[in-house]
Amino acid sequence: MSARLGYPQFMSKLNELLQSIFPHPDNFGALLGYDLESYSAGMARTSLQIEDRHLSPSGATHGGVISAFVDFSRGAAVFSKLAKGEKTSTIEFKINYLTPVKLGEKIFCDAKLKFKGRSHAVVECHVFREEGKDVAFGVGTYNIY
Repeated sequence: MSARLGYPQFMSKLNELLQSIFPHPDNFGALLGYDLESYSAGMARTSLQIEDRHLSPSGATHGGVISAFVDFSRGAAVFSKLAKGEKTSTIEFKINYLTPVKLGEKIFCDAKLKFKGRSHAVVECHVFREEGKDVAFGVGTYNIY
């Protein structure tokens, strides 16, 4: 998909793609507030603006928020390569947190499909700040059914 579409048209196309795969909307994604910046075959870039609701008691972004953000991002990379009628779900993933993320920061995730077979896919990702400083990286395995 071309990133040259205006944002409303881009999100409309993404929603059409997701609705063709899943019968239920991404309510959890709406709750967390992550956005799809761009995607193409086997790749996705997502973003998340850190708000007060994302913080742990320590004042840093909760690891669960970043994990969910990463899972969505890697899933988006898989969605872009599914054949008609195929669905996907997470089997497992590993994430390494490198630096804490504070209130007001915007983070991005670049996810790239490394392998897609008949029954599973493997995706790697890199989470970083706007200025490029690393936040986390990881890899995940997804069912294809």
